Amino acid sequence: MRVIAGSAKGTRLYGARGYRIRPITDSIKESLFELLGDRAEVDDVLDLFAGVGSLGIEALSRGAGHADFIEMHHATAASIIGNLERTHLADRGRVIVAGLPGGLGRLGHRRTSTSESTGSYGLIFVDPPFRIEARLLDELFLRISSAEMLEAGGLIVYRHSPQSSYEPPGDELELEERRHYGGSTICMYRMTDDVSGVQS
Repeated sequence: MRVIAGSAKGTRLYGARGYRIRPITDSIKESLFELLGDRAEVDDVLDLFAGVGSLGIEALSRGAGHADFIEMHHATAASIIGNLERTHLADRGRVIVAGLPGGLGRLGHRRTSTSESTGSYGLIFVDPPFRIEARLLDELFLRISSAEMLEAGGLIVYRHSPQSSYEPPGDELELEERRHYGGSTICMYRMTDDVSGVQS
């Protein structure tokens, strides 16, 4: 695994020794960020089920202002910190060790947004285990919407198994892209513009 482009281009990313994860491949990540283009250059990014932090770190390298990472496995979360230091992006990232969806409650006022930020995220990566229960995904997406964690016009990038037919509940998210890459499908959902995205 490596950073594809930006300030940390070519830097290798490492995971916890002896712990198996299902990282996104460099080729899929490159295709994904080509789709995103300059929409990856948002003030705040949230990387859920972060693994080694590959997606959030790629966004930071390409110009995003700040990234929060949530990962439940302690050693893997520690590897995100190491990868942020290796890419010289540690001052723009925060790692939270927690499971999901409950870990969303750990964000709150501990976020470090820029002064111009609305308090919500412009880009959220959701890369859960392929066998995650639909009820947990429902709770996750509903909490993102109800807490106005995604700003109006912001994007959720959701990676899942090609065999999954899951769609997020509610009417706030509009499917913008669905791309199939071998053993992965990536869906991009856009938050409708009538959502304020302002967090009190």
